[in-house]
Formats: sequence, C-alpha cells, structure tokens
Amino acid sequence: MLSAQQPLELRLRADQTFEGFIGAPGRGGARACQLAQRLATGRERTPLYLWGPPASGKTHLLSAALAAAQAHGLRGACLPLRELGAAGVVEAVRDFEQFALVCVDDLDAVAGDEPAELALFHLYDRLRTGGGRLIVTGSATPTALGLRRPELRSRLGWGVICHLEPLGDTDKRALLLRRAAEQGLTLAEPVADYLLRHHSRDLRDLLATLDRLERATLAAQRHPTLPFVRELLAAADAP
Repeated sequence: MLSAQQPLELRLRADQTFEGFIGAPGRGGARACQLAQRLATGRERTPLYLWGPPASGKTHLLSAALAAAQAHGLRGACLPLRELGAAGVVEAVRDFEQFALVCVDDLDAVAGDEPAELALFHLYDRLRTGGGRLIVTGSATPTALGLRRPELRSRLGWGVICHLEPLGDTDKRALLLRRAAEQGLTLAEPVADYLLRHHSRDLRDLLATLDRLERATLAAQRHPTLPFVRELLAAADAP
C-alpha cells in the first residue's frame, strides 16, 4: 500500500512546464498558471482548485508545479485518484502533510465515497496547519462534483477556484508548431493543419502523433512533408 515514504508522482514530462503551458483564451488559464507557480515555489499558501474537461491543461499544471517545487528544493507528491481508486485513498494520504506541495488529481474519481472524501478533508486540514500547499483538480466545481461530505466542499471553497477550458484549433495549431520546433522538427503549417483536420483533435493524441512523427522522420531520414505524414497516418490506421 502506498504511503508518504513512497509518494505517487505524475509521469513528469520535460515539456510540461509553466513556460510551456498554453491555456485557452481568457483569464482562467493565465490565473491558474500564475497561482500554481506561486504555490509550487512557496510564495503562496491559498489552496488552488482547477476544474475543466479533459485536455484543458489540469494535469499539465500539476506536473509543472511538482517540477517547479523540486527545482526549488521543496518536496512534492501527487495523489492520482483515478489510479488509486477510493479504496486506496485512506491509506495513501497518511503522513502526506510532511510534503511542501501535494497535488490531488481527478477528485471526481472518488466523489461520493465518504471514507475517501473524509481522508482528503483531514489531509487538507493537516496541510493547512503544517504550512503545506495543495492543488486539486476535478471535472466540475466542488459544489457540482457530487461530493457527499459538506466539510470537504467547504474547505475546497476556501481556496481559489479556476476554470480551465480546452484549447481551440488555433491554439492547438500553435502548440503543435511550437512543440515541433522544440523537438528540432521542421513542421510546415499545412502539415499541422492536416493533423488537425484528419486526426484526433484530442491534445494528448495530437502530441503523441507528433512524437511518433519525430521518430519516423529520424528513422527514415526524411522531412515531415505532407505526403510523408499521410503515409504515416495511413499505416497507423491500417488493420
């Protein structure tokens, strides 16, 4: 069983940084990024709750926060509740107040399970008493998430609540072009447009395709031209 001696961590990616975060237009993403950075570096104590649909950047910000905390010599840990499940939460959160930053991902995965909710409520209070910081993510606001423990809803409402929205196609296109440049891949704008039109629009899938494209171009010693990309995607879709 997991304990604070074996903290769960997000699968940190080098590209999931605060500098690499592109939020949808509006104040929510920019404010969330700024507050998460302040929490991660010890300059803020107010808990942060991030909510929004998949691919809106919640996990990106948690990963960036943990990496920033580590860079500043602060101990951080993550509770990925969808992986843990409600039954694993009670044991997992023991002694987690020793961490300077705790990131709780996917609160909706245990919403409605009273023992798990109560364990998270007590963790919140222990962190607050001990000076630790907390960032929580969910698919909806605390009041709309289906939580059964009113004290947990109340505690989450004490902090800052930020709504994150998924990127539109224009922002996804900009992200693809920038990520490709960072990987040393010369991606023409028509190729990026083709990926958006003819491939999954899910951001995780798009970035995974970009990684596959990078490996394929290196192996074939070819540039990522439109015919090459069509060939690659056709081969991937073939039975």
